[in-house]
Amino acid sequence: MVCVLRFYFVIYLIDGATCCFTNFCHCSRKSLKTSCFSLTFIPNIPEYSLTLLLKSNTFLHLDKDTFYNVTDNNIRHFLLQNNGIVTVANDTFKYLNTMRTLEISYEEELDSSTLETSLRSVNLSTIETLKFENNGWEKIPDTLFKNLAGANISTLSLNFNILLTFDASFLRPFNLVGKITCRNNRIERLVITNDFEKVKELDLTANQIVIIPKFCSANESTLAPSLEKLTLFDNAIRSLSSRSFRCLNKLRELILDNNRIIEIGNDIFLPLTSLERLSVSHLKLRKLESRAFNCISLQKLQFIQNDFKFTDLDRFDSKSIFQFLHNLTNLDLTRNYLPKNETIFLQMFEPLDNLQKLVLQKTFFSTLPDMFFQKKPFLRILILQGNSISKWDRTLFHNVTSLKILNFNGNAINLINETSFPESVFASLESLDLSYNPFWCTCNHKWFVDYLRASNLSTKLVKWPDNYLCSFPEKLKDTKIVDYLPTEETCSESDPSDIFIGSVLFCAVSIILIGSVTLKCQNNIRNALYLYHLYRRRQRRSIRSDLPGTYEFDVYVVYCEKDRKWVHEVLLKRLEDEEFKVCIHCRDFPVGEDIVDNIEEFMNKSWKFIVIMSNNFAKSEWCQWEVNLVQARRRRRGKNAMVLIMLKQIDSKHMTSALRTLLYTTPYLSYIKGIGKRLFWTAVINGVKKSYDNSPVAVSFIS
Repeated sequence: MVCVLRFYFVIYLIDGATCCFTNFCHCSRKSLKTSCFSLTFIPNIPEYSLTLLLKSNTFLHLDKDTFYNVTDNNIRHFLLQNNGIVTVANDTFKYLNTMRTLEISYEEELDSSTLETSLRSVNLSTIETLKFENNGWEKIPDTLFKNLAGANISTLSLNFNILLTFDASFLRPFNLVGKITCRNNRIERLVITNDFEKVKELDLTANQIVIIPKFCSANESTLAPSLEKLTLFDNAIRSLSSRSFRCLNKLRELILDNNRIIEIGNDIFLPLTSLERLSVSHLKLRKLESRAFNCISLQKLQFIQNDFKFTDLDRFDSKSIFQFLHNLTNLDLTRNYLPKNETIFLQMFEPLDNLQKLVLQKTFFSTLPDMFFQKKPFLRILILQGNSISKWDRTLFHNVTSLKILNFNGNAINLINETSFPESVFASLESLDLSYNPFWCTCNHKWFVDYLRASNLSTKLVKWPDNYLCSFPEKLKDTKIVDYLPTEETCSESDPSDIFIGSVLFCAVSIILIGSVTLKCQNNIRNALYLYHLYRRRQRRSIRSDLPGTYEFDVYVVYCEKDRKWVHEVLLKRLEDEEFKVCIHCRDFPVGEDIVDNIEEFMNKSWKFIVIMSNNFAKSEWCQWEVNLVQARRRRRGKNAMVLIMLKQIDSKHMTSALRTLLYTTPYLSYIKGIGKRLFWTAVINGVKKSYDNSPVAVSFIS
C-alpha cells in the first residue's frame, strides 16, 4: 500500500496508515515529531505527529495551500526555521485550527508587514506560544500583533534579534502574556507602559541595559502589577539604588547575575515585599552595606562566584549582613571567601534560623565552628565541597537530627573514626559524600573500614567505592578503601604511620620553636648584626673631630606633633644625656619668623637629621615636605646624613610611594622593649656619631 500526494511523490507506508517522506524527513513516534528539510513543498506526515519542524527548505511565499497536505493532522506546534520566507499571505494559517505554537525564525528577508496581516488567520482560541527569533529585527512595530487581539499568550520569544529598544506598546492587543524573552539582543532602553500590566515574566538576558528600568507611572502607581519574575542576567548595570525596584509589589524572582555592580547599598530590595528568590552572582562586589539584604520575604539567596572577601570586615558587617533573613531557607555562597575567625563566622549565620539548604562550596575555609548547628533546627542539606576541611570537634554533629544530605567532597580529610560522627547522624543521613579526600589507609582508619562492612553506610556514600582512595602510605596509594583490609594482628604490630606521624610532629614542634625564637628576637638580631658591622668599619674618631665649626646643632629632629610625647620625654632626654646639641622646632625656632624659613635655616645649621616614622607621620603632608628637604640635603652631604627611627610600623594604607622608596633603600634596625633596649640606643647614638663615610642607619622602635 502506498500514500499518494497531490505532488505525485510516492512514500512507502510505514506502520499502518502513517506515512513518512523518509528521503527528506525524519519521523519520530517517541517524540511525536516530524522534521523535514531541503524541500519546496510540505509532504504528508505521520498522523501521530504533533510537532512539525520545517528547516532549511525553500518557501519564498507561504499561503494556505502550502500546508494542504497537513491540514487533516492535529499538529499543535509549527516550527519554521531558515526557509527563505519573504512574504506570508493573510490566509496562511486558516486551516491550522489546532496550532498552539507558531515559530518563524532565521528569516531575515521576511516582510514583517505581510506577517502582520497573516496573523489574522491564526486561531485565537488555541494559540499559546509565539517565537520570532534570529530574524534580524531592530524594532517591533506597534501594530505587529494587532490581529491577535484578545489572545492569551503563555510565551512570546524575540531572542537573538538586534532590538535596541523594548517598547511595551506592542503588547496592547494581547489579553495576557505569561512570559516574554528578549535574550541576546542589543536593548539599551526599556519603555514600560500600561500595556505591560499583562506580563508575568520578563527575561532580558544578554542585552546592554545600564540602569534598572522604571516600573512606576507618573503618579507612582505600578506599571507591572502582574510581573513575578525579572531576569537581567549579563547586562551592563553599574549601580543600584533604593528606588531601583519600586512598584514591583508582586515580584517573586529577581536575577541580577553577571552585571557591573560593585556595591549593594542599604535597603535596595526593601520595596520588593513579595520577593522569594534573589540571585546576585558573578559580580565583582567590593562592598555590602549592613542592610544590603533587607528583604524579610526572601527565601532563596544565590550569592555565587563573587569572590567576595567576607574575611575583610571593612567590606561588610558580620552581625547585620543576614539579620533580616529569618525566612531564608536556601543560601548558596559558592566561590566566596568565608571568614577564618570562628566568632565572625558564627555571627554571619546566626540569624538564619530557618535555613534548610546551605551551600558553602569552594569558600576557602578549613573548619566548622563547634556551635555551627545551634539555631539551625531545619537544616537538611549542607554542601561543603572543595574546601580544606580536615577535621572538626567531636561535638560538632551532636544532637543534629535534621541533616539528610552532607557533602564533604574534595576536602582534606585523612581519617574518619568513631568520634567523627555520632551513630544517630549516620542513621538519619540519606546521602553522605566523602569522595575525593586524601584518606590514610593506616590502622587508625580500621574503625571506619570495619564500620562500613558491618553497616549499611556504604549504600549512602556518594561515588562509593571508586572515588574513595588511599593517599598514604605510598605503597597503598590509589588503592580503593574497600580493598584495604586491616586486621587485629597486622595492627598490633608497629604501625609505620605512627613513626611517620611522630617524626612529622617532632619536626613541626622543632620548627615552631626555632621560628618563635627567631620571630621574637629578630629585631635584636638585626641590631646586633648592624653593630658588629659598624664596629668593624667605623673610624676611630669622635663626632667632634669631623664636625665643621659652622654647624650649630648636632641633630635636627623631624617628627609629627602627635608623636611629641615620645620625642620630648624619651628621645630628647637620651640624646642630650650624650651631650648632643639637639634642634627641636617648638623649642629652638625663633617666634614670629616664617615656619618654612625657620625649617630651612635650622636644617642648614644641623650636622645630622633624625626622622621619627609612624602612621601619624605618614598621614602628615607637612612631615612629608620636611622629609623631602632632608632627602635633598642627604644627596648633597652624603648618604649617612640621616638616621631613621620607626616609632610604629606604618600601615600599608598610609604608605606613600616616597616613603616606601625611602624605606626600601635605607636599612633599618628594630627594637622591642625589654632585652633589646640597650642595643637600640647604642645603634642610635652610633648612627649620629659616625662619619659620612660609613653606611647609613635606620632604626625601628616598636612599643
